Amino acid sequence: MNVRSYIYVAAVVFLATIVLAAAQWHELLVLSIRDIVGLCTFIIIGVLSEIFAIEFSLGSYRAKSSVAFVILLAATLIFQPAAVLLIAVVMQLTTDLVIHRRKLWISAFNASQGIVAIDVAVTLFQACGGKSIFAGSINVLAFAVMAVTLLVANIVLFSLLFALRQRQSISAVFRNVINPGAANLLYGLFASPIAILMAVVYDKMYIGGLLLMLLPLLLVRYSYLSKVQLQQANRDLLKVLIKVIETRDPYTSGHSMRVSSLARLIAEDMGLSRRQIEQVETAGLLHDIGKIDSVYASIIQKPSDLTEEELRVIKTHAVKGAEFLKSMTSLSDAVIEGVRHHHERYDGQGYPDRLRGDAIPLYSRIIMICDAIDAMLSDRPYRSALPVEAVERELLRCAGTQFDPEITRIIVRQGTLARARELVQTQHKDLEVATVGSGSH
Repeated sequence: MNVRSYIYVAAVVFLATIVLAAAQWHELLVLSIRDIVGLCTFIIIGVLSEIFAIEFSLGSYRAKSSVAFVILLAATLIFQPAAVLLIAVVMQLTTDLVIHRRKLWISAFNASQGIVAIDVAVTLFQACGGKSIFAGSINVLAFAVMAVTLLVANIVLFSLLFALRQRQSISAVFRNVINPGAANLLYGLFASPIAILMAVVYDKMYIGGLLLMLLPLLLVRYSYLSKVQLQQANRDLLKVLIKVIETRDPYTSGHSMRVSSLARLIAEDMGLSRRQIEQVETAGLLHDIGKIDSVYASIIQKPSDLTEEELRVIKTHAVKGAEFLKSMTSLSDAVIEGVRHHHERYDGQGYPDRLRGDAIPLYSRIIMICDAIDAMLSDRPYRSALPVEAVERELLRCAGTQFDPEITRIIVRQGTLARARELVQTQHKDLEVATVGSGSH
């Protein structure tokens, strides 16, 4: 974590929070009892939406997404800006301190981040002619500007915080957060109009209207949850399938998982898009899927050197895997091609099609080097795992012949080998624990 940069960012956000609060606090003094009760109801609904937030993967970390932004958008159509800021602060602090038990300084920073985002959104809303629901009409353009601003500001601020804490590129984290094709951003935009409906029913039915709006909010959450669960279920099934294949050879147990994780790390370091990162991760997981065919069983388990005929057979697993994956409609052609060509060499001496240089699909070039790195960093029957320094020398020696030289340079520059070594060591510890556990039954 870049502590100095993080402190600077936190200081600026806190300063902005103090300025905003000082400039608008007087608006809270004129709230009626009716407004106070309504404001409290908004806070309760907002906290509930945070409690039931959807968890999703952000690389090797986890993040959450909720419909709390809809609550804040609705509040801006009803209350003065100071009241909206109060809702955001109380909602965030209650969620962080009471529900998630986070540290005070983290909770304060998150609340400050929310204040900055909502204040910028409300300011633009008013600048575009936006007024409260009680003014008789809603400026749709102003509301759209406010919704986009709030969503983008939250994503940018979160990406900045996450990038500083994890020493990652802000742009790479931003692409990860918004999802392939800006899916998360579009999801938020499509859900935003519910805020207008919430404001209207609050105007007509008061608290009862807000409670009535819990149903569409739950439907929005359910639709997103269903999507996340379906993606996770598909991925879990693929992992189980890969584990079945790797049970044939104890020395390669976990190999595909490590190649998948390493491929993701390299793709992130290369600055690829979120969709590309997920695709190369999937291709890395499935690169040896062809070995599920029974024809390879005896060859994989053979303790001695392979014959010419056995080598010829084993080299067909890449094509066999690509043909198998073509029957899975959920996989893209890029993933399938990545699997088919992951044994192509940069100098054109690989297989199955002897492709050369950039003619080899990018995913295949990444998986080729990940495959080699994991093999060198893992113990084998004929040798112990190589040290990181030796692996680095080997990569540089083979850059331009076996491996893509640009990818090799990125790996060396970003210190990827040290992280790859951690993956191997962590998994070996997990396997040892699993073995001890299984023996106690």
